[in-house]
Amino acid sequence: MPVRKSRFLPWAGLLLFLCACSGPHYFDLQTEVPESRGHGQIGKTLRVEGVGINQTYLDSRIVSRESPFRVKYAAYAAWSKNPEELIQDAVVRFWKQRAFFSRIATYEDAVEPDWTMKIRVEAIEKIRVARKWHARLALDIEIVDSRNDDVLLSHSFDRKMSLEGKKNRLLPGRISWILHDELLKIETRLLAQQG
Repeated sequence: MPVRKSRFLPWAGLLLFLCACSGPHYFDLQTEVPESRGHGQIGKTLRVEGVGINQTYLDSRIVSRESPFRVKYAAYAAWSKNPEELIQDAVVRFWKQRAFFSRIATYEDAVEPDWTMKIRVEAIEKIRVARKWHARLALDIEIVDSRNDDVLLSHSFDRKMSLEGKKNRLLPGRISWILHDELLKIETRLLAQQG
């Protein structure tokens, strides 16, 4: 009997080792911001408010949608923070690195802003459409005058970008690319309004 137990001991050790190596994976939106090409600057202080989020995405686990009515939360793949915090951090980092506004403030800063950016996340997920997987980001963004709450710009989008297979590791890069592209559109619209 002791001989049989000793034969299974190496297999049990290998199984434990493999389980330990396949722990959870955490993802962030730390990607490079597109370079500013000197198209202009707005001489205003912008505050990026705390981001609102659809209840489905409050969990830090990555959401996969296989059909319009079924969502699945990943067991071993999660965002490094809650998605609303990741989006706020990514937007603040984008505006600071682009140097488009004279100053960027967040809700904890005591600076009185000229304009306030309000963001709501409607979707941040991996979605299956026509048997292919896509990264999906849907946001509602408003920029308001901080003195009187007049809406200066309203921008909403719901975009998908294809993934190669069902790989979670590709999701942050695709989400970041969509976000950057939409923020560049906001930049263009603001310059057109000012000019």
